[in-house]
This record gives sequence, structure tokens and C-alpha cells, in this order.
Amino acid sequence: MNHRSTPAVGAALGLTLLLAGCSSDPGTPGPTTTTDRPHGYVEGAREAGEPQLRLLAVSPDGRTTIHDLLTDETSELQDVDAPEHAATDGRFLVTSDDERTTITDGGAWTVDHGDHTHYYAADPRVVGHVGRGGAIAVHSSETTTTLTWPDHGEAVALDREALGQGEVTEVLRVEASVLLPFGDRFVAGADGAVTVLDRGGRAVGEPVACPEPAGGIVTRAGAVIGCSDGAVVVDEDGATTVPLPEGSAGRPTSFAARAGRPTVAGVAGDGGAWLLDAREHSWRYVPSERPFRAVVAVDDPEGHVVAVDDTGRVVVVATADPTSPDGRTATTRPLVTANGPALLQVDAQRAYAADPTAGVVHEIDFGDDARVARTIELGRPVAALAEVGR
Repeated sequence: MNHRSTPAVGAALGLTLLLAGCSSDPGTPGPTTTTDRPHGYVEGAREAGEPQLRLLAVSPDGRTTIHDLLTDETSELQDVDAPEHAATDGRFLVTSDDERTTITDGGAWTVDHGDHTHYYAADPRVVGHVGRGGAIAVHSSETTTTLTWPDHGEAVALDREALGQGEVTEVLRVEASVLLPFGDRFVAGADGAVTVLDRGGRAVGEPVACPEPAGGIVTRAGAVIGCSDGAVVVDEDGATTVPLPEGSAGRPTSFAARAGRPTVAGVAGDGGAWLLDAREHSWRYVPSERPFRAVVAVDDPEGHVVAVDDTGRVVVVATADPTSPDGRTATTRPLVTANGPALLQVDAQRAYAADPTAGVVHEIDFGDDARVARTIELGRPVAALAEVGR
């Protein structure tokens, strides 16, 4: 697919992005002594041999539940403000009302260092609050978590290590509708452009045009910000504008993907989904029988895309199926309320779709023709959902 490239955003960008790796891990040991911390040490956390997957759910009145997907045990956390909006980065669940935003630590997370991976577990807890309300987005690197309130055009960056220790420590506040952490920089969308910022919020290089920036995600191949005419992908080499095809379906205004993968998905207007390959700088349209309310790219060898449609069905499309140009589709019966929020989370093997009114979460084996593997009873309605530990 054709695309146009912009000049690199600052010559220093490619050399100064400090991509995560064990050489920069503060827990990496030097010469062995009795006081050295083990490789990958995180204060207050236990390291495990597999992902410590949990579901973190909040009811409409703020009651918070955590369900361990490995042990099938459910426990209660401290109540939070009644959530009107929610987002997650795979560890922290961020909920907000009109007045303020609450950060809850799910106590499980994965650190991917490329050639190997660490899995951690700690006690879940409510961390604290930030004094801004409204629709919310959250994105994290190993060192930084960003919160963005797109309706207000405001964003903050928080110290992620401090968050893990129960403290909300602000390190940067900027005017932006999207703010993504990327290496030792930030990628911001504001005022019709994408700009790379240093740790102090100063621009690095020239901004790149991006009309109406909305929706962002950090992938293994780069940081993505959506635009009215496509997207901008920022990587170590600079920024690339990836326009949507002429006359195509509506633009995506948010993106979702399995953690760390280069291909992301977004709802395409009134029908289907867009897939953006952040490494190849290309779009693919995935048609659908019914409009999608939420969609996530798994980006596995089968090219699975998982969605919830407007009837409440979970739809799975194997886009890499050679027997069909549009992919092979499997659907469930209607599992979630058709007119409520579409609460969908996906990891490498399963998808989790919550029925907000019934207080249940359906675990879907998307690799087995959208089979419902189990149904988890939470015992109360669900207004916000996060799978943590991915």
C-alpha cells in the first residue's frame, strides 16, 4: 500500500531513544557481592515463571474486585470513585469521574526485554488520585506512565516506579490530546501535529502534520498516533505518515493490541476494523457483518482480530487464513449487553468480554472458533475491566 514518509524528527532521535533492555535495568548486578540485588529485582514484588494474570473490575458504584485467573479466586479491594471512564496499560487500571482520576495497581505485570521476559506479582491496591476528570487514556513504558484527558487537551507523565510503590509523582504536564512514552522521549499529539518531546517537555526536531490527533498506542515497532487522514508512526528512525486509502471507511479514534505487538486495530466507522502494521507502515481493512463496538489485534501467526459487535457477540477473524481474502470468521452468541460499554481485554491466548449488567466475564478461546472456555461470576455489575499481568 502506498504511503508517504516525512523527514526524521530530529537527527538525535534514533540515537537517544533508550529502548528497554537489561543493560539499563537498575536491578542488573555488577560484581557479585552479598548485597547485590538479583537481576530483574523489583522492590515489593515477587518474580514468577509465568504471567500472573488477573482481572480487575470496578462496579458502577466503585466497588473493586480482583479475580486471579490462575487460581480462580476472587477478592475485594478498596472502593474507588464511581467510574464514568476507564483505561488500562496492563498493570494499572485508571478510572475517572467528572472531578478526578483514580489509579489502581492490579499488582501483576510483565517486563519484556526482547530476548527474555520477567513476570511479577505484588499486592494490588489503590495508589491515589490526580485532580482532573473526564475521558481518560493511559500508556506506560518501564519508567513512565502517561495520563491524557483528550477532551481537555491535557496530559501528565508520572514516575512509574513511584506508582508501583504507591506514590503519584508527576514529572511532566503538557497540553496534548495524546501523550505516549517512548524510550527517553515522549510523543505528543496536539494542535494538528505530532511532536517528539524530551523529558522536560521541549520539542525535539520539527512537528509532523496530523490533523485532529486522537488515539495513540505504543508498539514494539514504534509509537502510533491517529489522525483524521491516517496515522503517524514514530520510531528510532523518525516519523512516518501513513495515510488511509482514499474513500475508505471512517478513521479509527483509538487503537488496541496485544501488548508489545506491531499490529494494532481500531474500529472503522460504522463497520469493520482497520489494522495498522506499525512496522510495515500499512493499513488493512477487515470487513464485518455488523458494526464493531470494540476491536483488538492479537497479531499472532493466524492474524487473529477479536471484536465485540453491536449485538453483543464476540467476533473472531483469522485474517491470515489463506482460504479467504477477508479471513475466516467465528462468532459467539450474544454474550454482553448490546447497549452497554464494550469491555474487551485480550492476551496471547484468551479474550475476556464482560457483560456489564450480569456481572460476569466470558473467557473466549479465540484460537478455537471463539469457544467460550469459562464464565467468571463477579457477583455485581461491571463498569470498568482490566486484565493485568500481560
